[in-house]
Amino acid sequence: MIEITKEAADMLKSKVVEDKVIRMFLAAVDPSGANYGMTLGDAEKDDVIFESRGIKIHMEPKDAELLAETIIDYVDDDRGTGFIIRGPEDELSGCSSCGNAGTCDHDHDSCDHDHGGCDHGHGGGCGCS
Repeated sequence: MIEITKEAADMLKSKVVEDKVIRMFLAAVDPSGANYGMTLGDAEKDDVIFESRGIKIHMEPKDAELLAETIIDYVDDDRGTGFIIRGPEDELSGCSSCGNAGTCDHDHDSCDHDHGGCDHGHGGGCGCS
């Protein structure tokens, strides 16, 4: 099931265009993890459709298998503004959500950033354990 936060739902509702649907897809998988994308597009007859907070998300069946446990959030803070799409393997407060994915391997001894100063509404800390 796709979970959409209230903030993301409010923003998505303002972006809906007549005769278009919100499509989510797995864009790529690289060493830092999975990269997701969303776009406005056309509905396809074989789409898998998930609904959360009144928002319908369309996906190709192959992407739906991988993305069925995704969380879509929206942030507007000092780092920037935009959607954050997290899969089931992502920690809600993980380093990827605070911009340290390139410097942290989730081992406190080898991580070169502060583990306590990253609270930006996603659970606090960098999420390293």
